[in-house]
Amino acid sequence: MEKQDTAERIEDVSNPEAASIGEDQPQDARMSPQAYLALAAVSSQYVAYILTLLMPSTIVSYINADLGPDPNYTWINVSWNLAASVMVTLGGRLSDIFGRRYFMITGACIALIGAVVGATGKSINQMIASGALFGIGGGLQEMAFACVQEIVPNQYRILAIGIFESTGLLAFVSPMIAYTMIARTALGWRTVYWFLFSFEACGLLLVLFCYKPPTFHTKHRADGKSRMQLVKEMDFVGFLLFASGAVLFLIGVNYGGRQYAWSSAPVTSTIVVGAGLLVALGFWEAYANLKYPMLPPVLFRNVRGFTMILVICFVGGMLYYSMNVLWPRQSGLLFVPSNQPIIAGVYANMVSFGTILAGLVVIFFCHKVGHERWQLVGFMAVQTALIGSLSTIGVNDRVQAIVTIIVLATTITPPQLLSFVMIAAGLDDQVDIGVANGLASTFRLMGGAVATAIYSAILSNRFAQQLPAEIGSVVQEYQIPRRLVPELLQAGTTNSAAGWKALSEISGISAAIIEDLQMAVKLAYVQAFRLVYLVAIAFGILAVVCAGFTTTIPPEKKLMQRAVRMENESRSEAVEKV
Repeated sequence: MEKQDTAERIEDVSNPEAASIGEDQPQDARMSPQAYLALAAVSSQYVAYILTLLMPSTIVSYINADLGPDPNYTWINVSWNLAASVMVTLGGRLSDIFGRRYFMITGACIALIGAVVGATGKSINQMIASGALFGIGGGLQEMAFACVQEIVPNQYRILAIGIFESTGLLAFVSPMIAYTMIARTALGWRTVYWFLFSFEACGLLLVLFCYKPPTFHTKHRADGKSRMQLVKEMDFVGFLLFASGAVLFLIGVNYGGRQYAWSSAPVTSTIVVGAGLLVALGFWEAYANLKYPMLPPVLFRNVRGFTMILVICFVGGMLYYSMNVLWPRQSGLLFVPSNQPIIAGVYANMVSFGTILAGLVVIFFCHKVGHERWQLVGFMAVQTALIGSLSTIGVNDRVQAIVTIIVLATTITPPQLLSFVMIAAGLDDQVDIGVANGLASTFRLMGGAVATAIYSAILSNRFAQQLPAEIGSVVQEYQIPRRLVPELLQAGTTNSAAGWKALSEISGISAAIIEDLQMAVKLAYVQAFRLVYLVAIAFGILAVVCAGFTTTIPPEKKLMQRAVRMENESRSEAVEKV
């Protein structure tokens, strides 16, 4: 009987004892070969998730040029963010209750389908569908952050997350790989999607054979509940309010300033209804008598250990995800000739180079220093200062731009990774780690979606305001006839090789004029990007303040213990050592 109880404590994460084994039981910290294989399988899902974010967003302009032009092409990226924002929390909550294995498998399968849809795409709408499938699959795959922390001893969670981030090296250099595929393969951008298909397939096999976390039976051995009993106790109202509210809010934000004006009825009504549903969700979760609430209220009552960290995740997402969209565009417009896609890929990869360094910072600095609260304050303060530096970049500031963007990317990732560990460490019961980390991911992804929409709208509107003045200077200098101004503005707005070629064929438009017009376009973009970064500074200051109100992980939360063991780990060995 004693052996049976011990096995239950080791494997049953729904048993409170399983989440709070003390120092007197160091055997729970042992990592078996099966545990390391499980970590490898989970890491493959994280890499796949990052690949489906970075590679399509890098080549979206090529997709639009081939299948468009279509003004809705930006929804290839937006649909990913929107779907992932919702799914990561839904998946985290459901996997807390029913077990993680089949949700991870489902995520890989959906992403696999998304790759096929994208590779065979014949319209922008089909590519948007591919992005949505990638987002749904990626949202489930991002549960990897919770999975890793469950597998390793608590004392090494920050170290494990740092190593976990470093395994994404392939994903972080993927923008450069994508540009190389476009330049060197017959299929062009479609090669990228077939590459994603191959990687997702390999990751799926790893999960199938190597990732075997506690099953449904193991998780509910203590309460003895069946799947049907749990389904009846599910918070379906909460699921509906969360999914519909988040989707409507993000759709409204992404339509604003693009297809519709911010003050238009479609935008305001969608945002207001979405926000209203999310507010209703908060009241429902707080006052309804729920067995398994969608968003456990106990999490949000921990203001310093959870709520403030969510704000940091949101602002960090505003910087990280939007930067993966903004920087490739900024560097391509200001520093890279349009006929050099591989060089454009190198520049686009600068954010990823910084992210690679960030993993090393977490491994060799964050893990050893402790004082997580002050680490957050320091990282967020440095980020805000570097954003200010980006606002001063002009067409001749190539070196400043490269150095700043790499260092900025290096400081963006560590606070995000620290946040995942700090949130998990602050839980009273590790059974909620999936939904807790899922909410952190949702806030990070929603921050990215909101920022991409806001920053893109600011960029487009500011550019449209500045371009006439910059082109007007060229018109005055060369005494270009006023009747040609609309054509000059059209060429500057599209800023494509075909547009400039057509303009050069007009009588009186010399190569020197074309060159100065192209510089005028760059100067207009300099002003547009400057305003974007100035707006971002305000969000950075908010994050610094919130970081000061968080709390450091207490020493008693860093003991040598594991939340779960894999089903295929040696039970007899674990029991024998008790």
